[in-house]
Order: sequence, then structure tokens, then C-alpha cells
Amino acid sequence: MNEPGRLEAVDRADFEHTLHAALSAPDIREALQQPTAQVTAEQLRARALTAADTIAAEAATEYAALLRLRTAAAPARAGRPWRPAPATAGNGLLAALAVLTPVLSTAAAAVFLLLGYGLQLAGAQQPLAIALIRAGWVAGAVVVLAAAAAGTALVITAARHRATACHPQPDTASLAQAHAAWRQALLERGLLPFLRRQLHQPPTLAPQPRPGYGSPDFTGPLPSRD
Repeated sequence: MNEPGRLEAVDRADFEHTLHAALSAPDIREALQQPTAQVTAEQLRARALTAADTIAAEAATEYAALLRLRTAAAPARAGRPWRPAPATAGNGLLAALAVLTPVLSTAAAAVFLLLGYGLQLAGAQQPLAIALIRAGWVAGAVVVLAAAAAGTALVITAARHRATACHPQPDTASLAQAHAAWRQALLERGLLPFLRRQLHQPPTLAPQPRPGYGSPDFTGPLPSRD
């Protein structure tokens, strides 16, 4: 974890964007346009960039929350490999069964009915023929039920996909909210107060040489000797 308030490299661009918004605040722009203004917008910007970490410390609480959510939303960066959840694997197995069951039941019903009616027409092995015909009709009923179940599963799956597409994941939404809260705190508690203070600070003057004592001047005419 970074030091409290100290910006990570990835957040420097956001700091500059928020600084641009702060320099565009009505009171800041009005003060810079006054004839008596002691600093320019570029000077204010340069001072804010130099003091970026000090300014960001005013929003340290929101920034720490943003960093925690960002770390939690990136498990791969923490070295944890992604694994499918058991519920997801179970849903895939159920979907496969829902597709295969009607197909297999249809094939079984066709075989049983053909054999059963064939034996019945031939007049041979009547008990076996009746058993095969009953098994064929049972398989046909299974086909109807499986088809209905598969259709229901497809409708539910499609509804879930639409819901996922329309609504962002909770982690993504929380991360976006934390990011917005940090930038708002950075603007209100950090940048705007800093810029307002700096409006009354004149530019730093170059240091003037300190007065000193020079060596005696021996270049004058020497006194004459009588």
C-alpha cells in the first residue's frame, strides 16, 4: 500500500484534470483576471503540481478507500489465478443436460416404438412388444418434459444476460463511486483551498546579493615624497 495521500503514478493524470477544473472555478478565474493579481494561472498550476502529494493528503481517506477497492477488483495483480465458481460450473452442466436429454429421449422413443409396433405387427413376442411400446411412450413423455425444461432454462439464462448487460457489476460500480468521491474531496478540500491561498502569495523573487566589504582601493595616486 502507498503512503497515505501519496499519489500513485496512474492517478497523476486525474490530479491534473481535477486541477484544471479547480483553475476554472469562477472565483479563481475572477481573481486571476484582476489587474492587481500577483500570480498567473500557469504559476498557480506549477505550484499545485509541485505540492501534489501535500494537496492529495487532504483527501487521504477517500484515496485509501479507492486503493482498497482497486486492489480487490484486480485479483490477478495480487497473484490469485481466476477459477470458475462452482455455481457457474453447475449451471453449465445443467444446460448441457437440458440440451442432451430431449435428443437422447427422442432417439430412445423412436427405437422403442418402432421395435414394439414391428413385433406387434409380426405377431411375435407380444409381451415384449407391449413393453417396448410402453417404454417408447414413456420416452416420448420425457421428451416433452425435457423440452419444456430446456425452454425455461434458456429464457432464464437470456434474462440474466440482459440484466448483466444493463447493470454494471457491483465491484465496478463501487470503484467508480470511490473514484468520483476521491476527485470531489481532492477538489473541495485540497486544490481549491490551496489555490485560494496562493492567489495572495507573490512570485518568489530571485535572491539579491548580500552587501559585503570590498578590499581597499590601491589604484589611486601614491603620495609624493619631498
